[in-house]
Order: sequence, then structure tokens, then C-alpha cells
Amino acid sequence: MLLAMQGEEIERWEARQYLEYRMVRTSGRVLWDVKYISPTNSIVPDILHTIYLSMLKHLLYWVMTFLEQHSRIEKLNQLWAMMPQYPGFA
Repeated sequence: MLLAMQGEEIERWEARQYLEYRMVRTSGRVLWDVKYISPTNSIVPDILHTIYLSMLKHLLYWVMTFLEQHSRIEKLNQLWAMMPQYPGFA
């Protein structure tokens, strides 16, 4: 059987044998077997997190550029320095 296999196929076969010897189930569809997980929706939180981070980065860049163009960045820095600390956020 090993003679008919080539390079990558042999590595996959050896990896599968290694896992099966240790009683690890080799399945390409792990999320489909979990009762309360929908594989189509499991990636949504990560996508939303990435989109929100990108939007926030873009918005902050735009605001800082706008303030710099209108010579207001120093005023923002002064106001920011005068703000009291938020309780429990140090």
C-alpha cells in the first residue's frame, strides 16, 4: 500500500495512523458533529470583531487628520488631559 503513495499522501497516511493509534478521531467535519454549534455561523464573531476594529481605526485616523488640518489637535489634547479618570479604569 505504501508503494503506491507519493510524498504528501504518505505524510497524511502516517499522520492519520499516528492519531488513530492514540484514539484521536480524524474527521474533516468536526463542527458539524457538535450538537449546538452551527458551522456556518461560528466565524461571525471574529468577522464582526475584525470589521469593528477596522472601522474604528479608520474613524480615528479620519478624526485625527481632520483635527490636524483645522489646527484643533492641541485643543483636543488639552481637553483630554483635563478629563478625570474613569472609576476602575486605570
